[in-house]
Amino acid sequence: MRRYLFNTKELVNNNEIFDVIIVGGGLAGLYCALNVDPSKSVAIIVKGHIDGGSSYLAQGGIAAVTKKWDSFESHIKDTLTAGAGHCDESAVKVLVTEGPEIINDMIRIGVPFDKDENGEIIVTREGGHSCRRILHCGGDATGKIMTETLGKRAMERENIKIFFDTFFVDVTTDRNGTSGVVVNDGEHNRVMFSRNVVIATGSIGQLYKYSTNPKNSTGDGIAACLRAGTPCKDMEFVQFHPTALAKGVENGRMFLVSEAVRGEGGILKNSKGDAFMYNKHSLRDLAPRDIVTREILKDLQKTGDPFVYLDVSDMSEEFFASRFPTIFQKCRSLGIHVPSEHIPVHPTEHYMMGGVKTDIHARTAISGLYACGETACTGVQGANRLASNSTLECLVFGRRAALQINGDFRSPDGYAFVLPESEVFEEKCPDDEEIDKDIQYMKSLMTKNVGAIRHTAELEYAHAELDRIYDKYRRKNLSTIKQYTVFNAAMASTVIAESACARRESIGSHYIVD
Repeated sequence: MRRYLFNTKELVNNNEIFDVIIVGGGLAGLYCALNVDPSKSVAIIVKGHIDGGSSYLAQGGIAAVTKKWDSFESHIKDTLTAGAGHCDESAVKVLVTEGPEIINDMIRIGVPFDKDENGEIIVTREGGHSCRRILHCGGDATGKIMTETLGKRAMERENIKIFFDTFFVDVTTDRNGTSGVVVNDGEHNRVMFSRNVVIATGSIGQLYKYSTNPKNSTGDGIAACLRAGTPCKDMEFVQFHPTALAKGVENGRMFLVSEAVRGEGGILKNSKGDAFMYNKHSLRDLAPRDIVTREILKDLQKTGDPFVYLDVSDMSEEFFASRFPTIFQKCRSLGIHVPSEHIPVHPTEHYMMGGVKTDIHARTAISGLYACGETACTGVQGANRLASNSTLECLVFGRRAALQINGDFRSPDGYAFVLPESEVFEEKCPDDEEIDKDIQYMKSLMTKNVGAIRHTAELEYAHAELDRIYDKYRRKNLSTIKQYTVFNAAMASTVIAESACARRESIGSHYIVD
């Protein structure tokens, strides 16, 4: 396996040394930074801006036990059930039991959870949950508001420095473990030194032709960790959200219609008006996502229709507009007169349950290297994520990474830093036009062959083709962000397909029909 993407000869060293470097500006990365000891210097590397990640787009909310009718036991059971028996129960217990404390800290920080006329925090229900326990902000703008709030607090901290528009290239290591990162600021590669590095780079959605993920979700963190030598886990488990808006697709990104819409009474129907989830599961439209997704796809195969519909006509316009303002405005902008008119929806790639393998303290196999958020595989999500557990996971394990660093701090003064040595590759990389073609071909392979319903022969074909493209770039001289991106995409896609081929039985989101 190729160790580094960059060329040491072209590496700039400005002697930038930080106590902690966090790669990623979403909920996991920001909350991790806010929990690092304020006496420590922290650098946050952000690929674009704070509004460019998946956290910012999260509509549904955050799942936590905050009401008297709920219990830890119930939340744990729902998580394990949705995860199809593949969750790490100890990690689930950590997630659930630390939830209330996290919510209280969010309130202290200034996150304005929606409240009723009596000043009580409102909770709603989503798929797989046995009761109402989802807190939200701004109706359906939870991720946006939480990310903006945490981002503002991070920018107020004197010990935190945020580097926007900075591409993460590699995590560097030496005989003492993690030694820093290499980044690209659009002009050149430069090394930044630290003995404590947290990878919170988000997911892999843009490896697919269609996804709810933003354009930055290309698997960079997962690929970099693999090159550094830390293993990944459960990469075959890719979640497809049942209800992405089937109109207004922008550059492959589909607008999400939150599961909370079904939690408030929305019903899935086909073109004949049949509520096809009625006899498919005891929770009907609020069954776990993998089940709803497959039933939609099966129904579309029967009818030949391009999409199904979400009937929200039982809601008043006033209620829908105030409860789901983002969805309401998006639908109206596309000429969909909700709530009287049904919303056309189709399943699409949404979330990666697998990722960089960590323990319950966010530690990877490499000393000083941590991972949290969607990049990591803590074992919480199992084979199928329970709705709105992801935002909670970002915060719980982002904080746990920070607390572990605080308690087991690796000082930058403890060891001498030296420039990492890369291999020398003379072979020229293909031009941008060829790279674009390879990226589109990989997206097509992932979408058709490594989707929500899988066939063994198609998985094996995709694996072989993706491995061929990965090998094509493996020994090329890479020097631009586009070249780094295609390599990361090929590497992450190959691992997903390989993991899917290796698991012969259907479980959760990994569903093989043959």
